Amino acid sequence: MIRILVTLSLLAVIAGCSRKPELKIEQWDVFELSMNGPESGNPYMEVDFRAVFTSGDRAIHVPGFYDGEGLYRIRFSPDAPGSWTYRTESNAPDLAGHNGSFVCIPASGSNHGPVKIVNTYYLQYADDSPYYAVGTTAYQWTSVAQHIQERTLQTLAVSPFNKIRMCVFPKHYIYGNETEPWAFAFARTDSVNDFSRPNYAFFQNFDRRVAQLRDMGIQADVIIFHPYDRWGYSNMGREVNEKYVRYLIARLSAYRNVWWSLANEWDIPGFREAIDWEGIGQLLAAEDPHQRLRGIHNWYGSEDHFYDHSRPWITHVSTQTSQFYNAIKWREQYRKPLLLDEMRYEGDVPSGWGNLSGEEMSSYFWMAGLSGGYPTHGDTYRNEADGEGEARWWGKGGTLPGSSPERIAFFRSIMEQAPVSEMAPELIPADRPEDINANIYVFSKPGEHYLLYSATGNRELEIDLGSDGNFALEIIDTWNMQINNTGEQYSGLVTIRIPDKPYQALRFNRL
Repeated sequence: MIRILVTLSLLAVIAGCSRKPELKIEQWDVFELSMNGPESGNPYMEVDFRAVFTSGDRAIHVPGFYDGEGLYRIRFSPDAPGSWTYRTESNAPDLAGHNGSFVCIPASGSNHGPVKIVNTYYLQYADDSPYYAVGTTAYQWTSVAQHIQERTLQTLAVSPFNKIRMCVFPKHYIYGNETEPWAFAFARTDSVNDFSRPNYAFFQNFDRRVAQLRDMGIQADVIIFHPYDRWGYSNMGREVNEKYVRYLIARLSAYRNVWWSLANEWDIPGFREAIDWEGIGQLLAAEDPHQRLRGIHNWYGSEDHFYDHSRPWITHVSTQTSQFYNAIKWREQYRKPLLLDEMRYEGDVPSGWGNLSGEEMSSYFWMAGLSGGYPTHGDTYRNEADGEGEARWWGKGGTLPGSSPERIAFFRSIMEQAPVSEMAPELIPADRPEDINANIYVFSKPGEHYLLYSATGNRELEIDLGSDGNFALEIIDTWNMQINNTGEQYSGLVTIRIPDKPYQALRFNRL
């Protein structure tokens, strides 16, 4: 018996109704169909379960999945209001031929739908509400102890971040990432994996965490594979990889906040050759019924280690780099949104990638954002207070001891006041553009809104505001989070000197 229909029947009896109430699902929410089916043998490998959802002349094929103890599920996120019907299909007779229906009603409240691409380079919610991605990274936060997972959610609830990069599998690496996961992804006996038998509790926990992020308005950038592994997940073989990716699609795709990242650092030698990246990317593009965003992330910062982001299955550029002076070139080359998903971290590790000061991390956000990219934060400070040994946010989540998040919140507020999706970047380079702190970064909608940023200050520049209207000038101290309205008005071609102070931005608003 389909459990959701049983529940509705009971509600109808309690209400004294003679007919079942009509099931209503909000646009972009999750309709979940749960059914009992065969439990013997190996259902994960042997049972094919799916449904066709129909509305008008549209038919969407949605895969189902086995969730243990004889329970099968199908998750579907309707993208349009109206009446929807479904019919199940399966090679197991008990699961085949079930029909049902529901009504999709318009979204409400904070439900703005999934993130989509607009104007080639920018992101926006499906309902056309603005979305400016301000990311963070906590790679294996769903693989650590449950109390740390809860603390991570508490931290995110008061943070400025609306996107998080997170691995499905646990991570083995230096700086406190040598612990065992709270649960393994697949059955495991004496260090031997049985990739034909998922650990359903592990995946149920991951589902729950993704849903909690959704309810907090945070995009879950789900990293499917990574090389920092001592459990065998980075070298499972092509057949297992494809089965696992299809399982993720069935379990997670219906959550509107899911993005797919094929890999963290796909180009690490050995790992690069272990997985058919092109095949996995094409599989996601062909079989994800909800068509969530798809990217793949590099290790080395040089361009020859970028995946070919022009590939049609890639929706956005995901880079590990702080070469902000190249951002305009990459935008034009790939003509896709640019996510600067790893541009070094604030922290105290000896490695150069993880020892930025809070001032530097905050400044990187301004340089990246005004280059037309979307920046991502990370924190590698040792934090024993989280109760799991050498815990660091970038690896395990927990709490954020760094000083940049408050300033990143200020940055986000400035960007959310700007017409970002209509703006374009310009670089005013120093003698050596590679000296990122010496450049001036300009982001503008000509004739309406101009933002300029200098990490060093004391620079003079000429800017053409046009002759059609006057502009008010504000000087923004990005570190101290102060906005000074100068009371001055400008128009036409003007020469401006940036104050002799680090981390200064200028904002011209049309009056």
